[in-house]
Amino acid sequence: MAAGKLKSFTLSEMIVVMIITAIVVGMAFSVLRIVQKQIHTIQSNFEKTSTLALFEQKLWQDFNEPHMIIYDKAKQLLIMTSEIDTITYSFQENFSLRNLDTIKLKITPNKAFLRGKEISNGQIDALSIYAETELPDYRIFVSKKNDLTFFMNQENGI
Repeated sequence: MAAGKLKSFTLSEMIVVMIITAIVVGMAFSVLRIVQKQIHTIQSNFEKTSTLALFEQKLWQDFNEPHMIIYDKAKQLLIMTSEIDTITYSFQENFSLRNLDTIKLKITPNKAFLRGKEISNGQIDALSIYAETELPDYRIFVSKKNDLTFFMNQENGI
């Protein structure tokens, strides 16, 4: 080796290394973006599932308190009245309301029942609800046990 030469890489070797590095970094950022999208989807589904579970739990509690439950299919309105308070569920196009609380999910009542028969308006004791636009195959069915006061308050009695 000559006295004046230094060991170094050639220009073509440096360009090849830069190109390979750029490809590897580009692939890493692509994978990172895909992982971030997946995490966002998982968080969104978890949030929807949690909100639906809380909604279902509260609806079960409201249904099984001593309320008279009236449903209006045309207005998508569920009214639960008792001597102490009134609870109103309103099912809108993109959200639902429980009194003044907003539930930011699309929940759609499907069928209302009274003593096992489907009805569209009036007093009910069971309700089937769809939330399939939020989560696939997510359905809620709530019902209550009718006690003697329910039958006594009916027009025809038992």
